[in-house]
Amino acid sequence: MERMPTIITMLLIATSPAAALDRTFETGVENTLKASVPKDWFLRASWRDTTLVVFVSPPVPQSFEIWYDSDRQKTVLEDLCKAVPQSIWGNVGGDKDIAMEQVVGGNGGKGSWRLSCRHYLAELNEQKKTN
Repeated sequence: MERMPTIITMLLIATSPAAALDRTFETGVENTLKASVPKDWFLRASWRDTTLVVFVSPPVPQSFEIWYDSDRQKTVLEDLCKAVPQSIWGNVGGDKDIAMEQVVGGNGGKGSWRLSCRHYLAELNEQKKTN
């Protein structure tokens, strides 16, 4: 019983709005990339370990068309990687990555690409050097 006020205080602190996850950076990435996709597409950036994954959701009919056309899906994700400005990369840092992944009906995973932007852009730069 003596600990009850302490436990209640800890719960109130943990559930307060101040303890909520700060998504300022992620929201900024989403808003920046929205200019690169049609208005009715949904983007959601979220950290997965050391990778900021931007989940890309076109409207359902178009989403399935892209999902089943792997070349088109890859191109869409590559174009989004190219749209990430240097200012965002500067904030991410050299030890982290940004990746793009298509989501259909809230689901990614099997059948979807998770394209590493850092890896893709490095390959693209190498190709430009050799051409």
